[in-house]
Amino acid sequence: MSFNRRNFLKGLGLIGLGASTPSYANKFAEVKIDEFAFACPPYLQNLKDNSITVCSIFNKPCLAWVEVLDENNQIITKVYEVEDGMRNANAEVFKFKVPTKNGKIKYRVAAKEITKFEPYKIEYGKAIQSEPLDTALPTLKQDSINCLILNDIHEDKDSYAYLYDKSKLAKKDLVFLNGDSFHYVTNQQDLTDKLLKPIGEKFASKTPFLMIRGNHETRGSFARDYKRYFDYPENKFYQAFRMGPIYWIILDSGEDKPDDHEVYGGTVDYDNYRLEQKEWLAKVLQSKERREAKHTLVITHIPFQHSDDWHGTKHNHQCFHELINNNDVDAVISGHTHKYSFHPPDQNHNYYVIIGGGPKAGNRTYVDISAAAKNLQISLNLDDGTIINRMTKG
Repeated sequence: MSFNRRNFLKGLGLIGLGASTPSYANKFAEVKIDEFAFACPPYLQNLKDNSITVCSIFNKPCLAWVEVLDENNQIITKVYEVEDGMRNANAEVFKFKVPTKNGKIKYRVAAKEITKFEPYKIEYGKAIQSEPLDTALPTLKQDSINCLILNDIHEDKDSYAYLYDKSKLAKKDLVFLNGDSFHYVTNQQDLTDKLLKPIGEKFASKTPFLMIRGNHETRGSFARDYKRYFDYPENKFYQAFRMGPIYWIILDSGEDKPDDHEVYGGTVDYDNYRLEQKEWLAKVLQSKERREAKHTLVITHIPFQHSDDWHGTKHNHQCFHELINNNDVDAVISGHTHKYSFHPPDQNHNYYVIIGGGPKAGNRTYVDISAAAKNLQISLNLDDGTIINRMTKG
């Protein structure tokens, strides 16, 4: 099925114009405030050797905590988000660093609505809690790993569960969302209703996921608040880590247009941001942790091979291609183009280039990754389960 990405983006522009009309605003102004509740299911972030971050969002300010449970659902300990001696309170967004043992955790999130928060008097309202959630997490140094990559969902919420179930992996240790989950982000409800609810109901309360920023996540009035809803190491969208026999490098490809394009109104500086990542990439490729890994994969939203000739594509290529080409990287996995493709090494790149499709039915894809010791398999699959192509190593 052919798909015209530029026509799709033009359509998004029309949607944006409609969303700015007074009638649209009035419709949302009339919505009544619900009772105190979870805005979305709890979701897992930033897996470490001995901890996992549990994130939770509520529809009203509250005090919240995680209860670590035993097999009989009895509380072992409570975990709060604490900074500078203060528990996070009178807030809607929480991130709890919860200790894990041998990759296992059973937990629930509890909270009390705060109805009054004055200097010398705090009052609470309704108390709520999630169901107990029991999961076996991967450990960073385990011998094998299975991971799923989805990209360019563009607010088609049902695609998350559909593609997750289509994946042939028996167990997903980690899920990567490789950009453009949204058209743009304008408020917290965009994040909860269009992403965190559907993935939380399917997998994110038990399987950690990594949210990679696409160019559409950089757009909208809420884009600068986006990061605080996730837990990134060093508070950077780009990162690198070892999990299983794979060393994972996550790049933030930024926007696709020049920084001085009129649509940005002088508010962005992605060229210097990519140069910052280039300097960082040169170091992590030479790190001991990377050298000890059997495989190296790069995940980034905008592909810089077999793609378009827009500024962002070309500048990503200028910043990253040579480093990747000279350092034995196995594959670069991207999305963005809405046209899936699979490219083995050739005279222009000695790594595999794998580009996911999306977002329409018949053009959606998912990437299954399995690795054990020296063996690595990456499969690009169409949304009907058909294998488009596959790379095997080892």
